[in-house]
Amino acid sequence: MRVRRLIIAIWVLVLLFSATAVLARQWSEQREQAVGAEVAEQIEKQYKLWEDEASQKQVEEILAELVPHTDRPDVEYLVKLLDSDEVNACSIPGGRIYVHRGLIEEVESVDELAAVMAHEIAHNCTYDAMDQAERNQKLFIGGITAALVAIFVGADSSEISGVLAAGSYVRQGILSRYSIDMEQRADLNAIRYLAASKYNPTGLLTFMERLLAQTYKTARPDYGIYETHPQATERCAYIIQAIYDAGFDINRRAVTKWDPPSFESIGPEETQIDRQTAPAKISLWGEELVTLYYAGEYPGIDKRAEAICKHLTEALAAGLVLYQIDTAETDGTSTITLRGQPMMKIYPEDVQSEASSPQAVADGIVRALARAMHREELARRYH
Repeated sequence: MRVRRLIIAIWVLVLLFSATAVLARQWSEQREQAVGAEVAEQIEKQYKLWEDEASQKQVEEILAELVPHTDRPDVEYLVKLLDSDEVNACSIPGGRIYVHRGLIEEVESVDELAAVMAHEIAHNCTYDAMDQAERNQKLFIGGITAALVAIFVGADSSEISGVLAAGSYVRQGILSRYSIDMEQRADLNAIRYLAASKYNPTGLLTFMERLLAQTYKTARPDYGIYETHPQATERCAYIIQAIYDAGFDINRRAVTKWDPPSFESIGPEETQIDRQTAPAKISLWGEELVTLYYAGEYPGIDKRAEAICKHLTEALAAGLVLYQIDTAETDGTSTITLRGQPMMKIYPEDVQSEASSPQAVADGIVRALARAMHREELARRYH
């Protein structure tokens, strides 16, 4: 009897998932448009539209670039901006996309903004909003519009259940599991769309990593079957793998804001500094790399420091990592190379201690670069 009940239970689950697997094919364009219009009306009652010409032009340009590379290139998308501090965007049926002002202000590059929008387009391409609402409607008693509005405003599965009806643990488990799968599919499809466009898919990774960094600031419980999005660490892991699988290198600096190296001329405070002859201290991300005391082949020490900062900035922007830093000693000077290109020479005149040498100074610069780059990595991960 127990075996028979178990078999029946398994068949019930199989039939449930088989039925919901074909939901996307049931949606007609007319019904999708009708539902989308109804949901849009409700959303625009809750949020004030944001009129910003530059931002509107930017999101429309992103749409024009991405849509031809998606699974539904024939959809005519309409994007609107919402005057809200929320770092959020959402697609609703019928090709409508809403982008919050908070997201525009939060992203650090057009690549990150394009990545978030690609994720939302991916939801639309697989009818995720309608599919999720239909699942809620079939498992509960309630209206599809209420479910879609709840999904849009960021409600998790338990909150959506409250909009529609009280749900059981089994129903909750089915819905939350689906939500995780839905988000992962949208992430992976977004990377595919971005890889075919002019935008860098690493923008999706850096945006998600900043979300992950927020989890370190507050305790976050494990919601188990109530989880509606992939755990952040797991999410970043599969995004990284997908970017590599798409044939891209991961260069986070290419899609985020970061401070380049800088220098300052130093000397007695009571005197006016002669930048050409005064020593110049070069720093990166709070780490002092070196102090130069000699102009070398440059017309002044400041010009030498300026050139070094330029070379280092270019290497960092190109994705410099530690193993691409090297040193070589020749004829009493030491040369530091970045990605195979010379960044700077250390002359005997730069050495201020009799117990030191140009090579020792160069080695110290490499260690300082390592500390600075490690600090950058920690800042991305935790701040």
